[in-house]
Amino acid sequence: MSRDDILARIRRHRPTASKLPDIHAPAFICYEDRFAQFATLIGNLGGHALTLAPGQTVREAVNAHWPEQGRVVDTRQAMLDEAATPHDWADVDIAIVPGQLAVAENAAVWVSQDALAYRSLYFLAQRLAMVVPQGALVDTMRDAYDRVEFAEHGFGSFISGSSRTADIEQSLVMGAHGAMAALVVFE
Repeated sequence: MSRDDILARIRRHRPTASKLPDIHAPAFICYEDRFAQFATLIGNLGGHALTLAPGQTVREAVNAHWPEQGRVVDTRQAMLDEAATPHDWADVDIAIVPGQLAVAENAAVWVSQDALAYRSLYFLAQRLAMVVPQGALVDTMRDAYDRVEFAEHGFGSFISGSSRTADIEQSLVMGAHGAMAALVVFE
C-alpha cells in the first residue's frame, strides 16, 4: 500500500469535527454564586476564602483564621521601606497583600508589583492573605484578562491556593514554591 493510499484511508475514516464553543459569546461561563464557586475551589487547593463580617477588619479576620502568628507584614496601606533586599522577607510568617481581582473559575487572585516593593514577599511568606475588593470577583480567566492592564505592571501573577507538589511516591509537600497556606479575604 502506498503512502497516498494510507493517507486517503485515514481521511475517509476521520471522525467529523465537532463545533467548538464561541468563547467570545457574552455568557460563556457564568456562575450563579461566584463566591461559593471560588470558596469551593480554593478549599480544594488547601486555601480558604471568606468575606468580612459587618464591622470586621481584615486584620481581625486574619487573626481569627490564623491565631498563632510570627512576623506579620501588611502591605496594603503603603509601600514598605523596611526591607533593603528581598532576603529581608525570609522570616515573614503572614503577608497581607492586596489582590486586584479574583477568578471564580480557578480560585486565582491577580496580584501585581504595583502593590508591593519586593515581589519575593508573595513567595517567601509562610502564609499569604490576599485582600480583594468584593466587586472584583469575575467568572472566568477570560473576564480577568479583559480587566487586567498587563502593560502597567512590572510584575504580576495569578496565585491560587497554597503552594504544593507531590511526587510518584505520593508524598505531598506544602509550601514547595510559595506560601504554605493561603487566605483570600473579600472586603
